Amino acid sequence: MLDKIISYSFYLLFFLVPLFWTSFNYELFEYNKMILVYGFTVIIVGTWILKMINDQRLTIKRTPLDIPLLLFLAANILSTIFSIDPHTSIWGYYSRSNGGLLSLISYLFLYWAFVSNMGIPQVKKVLKFGLASGLIISLWAISEHFGASPSCLILRGEFNDACWIQDVQARVFASLGQPNWLAAYLSMLIFPAFYFFLTATKKSLYILHFTLLIIFYLAFTFTYSRGPTLGLIGGMIVFLLFYFKKTLMMAKPDAAKKYGAVERTLYLMVQKLSGAKQTLSERTGGASGFLRTGEPIIAGPQAVLLILVSFLIINLLFGSALTGFRLVSKFAAPARPEISLPTASSGTQLENGGTESGQIRFIVWRGALDIFLNYPIFGSGLETFAYSYYRYRPIEHNLTSEWDFLYNKAHNEYLNYLATTGIVGFGAYSIIIITFITIILKKLKTGNLLILSLLASYISYLIYNFFLFSVVIIAVFFYLFPALTFVATESTKPLKISSTFHFLSSIFRTIYHRPLYTKITKGIVVILTVYFLYSIFQLWYADTLFAEGQRASEAGNPGRAYNLLSTASELNKSEPFYKSELGFATAQAAASLQYMDATLSAELKNEAIFQTEEVLRSSPKNVSFLRAAVRTYFELSSFDQTYADKTLQTLDSAIKLAPTDPKLYYNKALVLDTMGRKEEEVSTLQEAIKLKPNYLEALTQLKEATASAK
Repeated sequence: MLDKIISYSFYLLFFLVPLFWTSFNYELFEYNKMILVYGFTVIIVGTWILKMINDQRLTIKRTPLDIPLLLFLAANILSTIFSIDPHTSIWGYYSRSNGGLLSLISYLFLYWAFVSNMGIPQVKKVLKFGLASGLIISLWAISEHFGASPSCLILRGEFNDACWIQDVQARVFASLGQPNWLAAYLSMLIFPAFYFFLTATKKSLYILHFTLLIIFYLAFTFTYSRGPTLGLIGGMIVFLLFYFKKTLMMAKPDAAKKYGAVERTLYLMVQKLSGAKQTLSERTGGASGFLRTGEPIIAGPQAVLLILVSFLIINLLFGSALTGFRLVSKFAAPARPEISLPTASSGTQLENGGTESGQIRFIVWRGALDIFLNYPIFGSGLETFAYSYYRYRPIEHNLTSEWDFLYNKAHNEYLNYLATTGIVGFGAYSIIIITFITIILKKLKTGNLLILSLLASYISYLIYNFFLFSVVIIAVFFYLFPALTFVATESTKPLKISSTFHFLSSIFRTIYHRPLYTKITKGIVVILTVYFLYSIFQLWYADTLFAEGQRASEAGNPGRAYNLLSTASELNKSEPFYKSELGFATAQAAASLQYMDATLSAELKNEAIFQTEEVLRSSPKNVSFLRAAVRTYFELSSFDQTYADKTLQTLDSAIKLAPTDPKLYYNKALVLDTMGRKEEEVSTLQEAIKLKPNYLEALTQLKEATASAK
């Protein structure tokens, strides 16, 4: 029973996480997926502990990646300790959630739980559940491309694409929330689908997996995402090189007649690239090598060519992210990029449009390198790029169309780790990758097609990371694909507790040999599991209230916003983001009641100050919270002028942390204007224009301020 709970939890993890999203939350996609991962982690780990108690032994297995993973964990803990914002480093940037210390711990628990409890049959079944989810998402995406989004059917009961601000027909994203994320997800699933296609021994399975690959690639194409496309090409090159090398060089000589001129040409190409010295007549043949698992319906090379030709036809018809040519102009790839996400925190213009994305990437990467140079050992802190980038943001950024947008990632996973975790974190991350690739290359000598498909997926991910960053489902794959590899190749070993941990053995023996203690321990585990699940649900529910409160605040309903945000903050007391927004909503409520109920207005004013100052004390280097504090103090200054100076002081603090941000200078000038300090207003506007010469609002304000000063 316990084994089934663990197995099916992993199956559902692969199936549900990419699908799960709701419209109730502040961030529709990533936050929900991370919450679901936390939930499955608690269920799996709790069940695993109960299983160990029942078995009266530690069912923990070692893998070749244990030490690199533990080093990476240690590096991230150190980065969190020395972080400029420890809360963000622990929990992750709020709207992303993925990437914080807790998410890393969750992924590591899932990794060791998988290798310790799953077998080879479960490896294939997990992948099948992942492919089933990918099929649903791909059909969802294809439907979006033709103007009928299932999301709108869910949200509004209308089978169209009108529920999205984005032009979802131009670049689809289904349930992943962003085209690049969908493309990266599908690129990592295409290779396992290749494995099942090439090893199909029944006609029905052959047709099924052929159809699956076509649907996956069609949905992938409709994302028109360049980074994932380069990743897919890189993974495909690796897959084909190893596949044709092993299939043709290890095959039986008497089967050489099965291959035609195209296969022979491919063989010669691979032979030349790999430096092989064997002749074609000595090495070509049937279904051995990578195809030892069963005789396929069609010979391996022919099946691969069939898929490649099908992919090529799709690109000829619909274009691709890297080419403009298409036969079906009606479904032409749009001019990139064209979409914009609905909230500032759910993405960046780098993902969405404006100035050519490659140009902006170089600017952001320069800023990331500057962060690293100033925090070389442990970085600015895990997941703190959104705050540290402001301080080292190149002035050239102000001349792009995304000059006033928040960047919470470096849009290069390697530079992001370098900036936020320093050389220690980046080094540990690199060790994981190098170790795994080294191990998997050795395993490929056994001719295991499943392992080759996982390697190709991993290569796809590594290339994609040069241009973007990991999201929840991709992070799940990053940690669990190696786990799948080690289980599939039987590379795990039982953990032996040495004499150093002899005291642990004593504790376990005491629990095992006393039935009462065993029952008490089981009860504690069950209670803790239920408690953690409830706590996770509470976090999720608090987020829904927070989102509703935000909407009420934006709609000009401060009373309702205050009530909702207060409840959210009570449910999740540790989240400063809630308190920051609560402070502003409270200030709005105080302002609206100043003439109706002066006593209550004064109480609300004091609460707004308390909430805001508590946030600034806990996160003094968080520019986003300083910006929120500016809004709060400025709101209070509308009926109490003593807070005008406080607004200016807070703006000055923000400017110290974001010296190249012209909008802060512009906002300071507006505050100075309300105070009648014209000379200071003029000089401040001039500073804003130095940083951004084409700042239209600042130029207009400067003209008016200069005229008023005269």
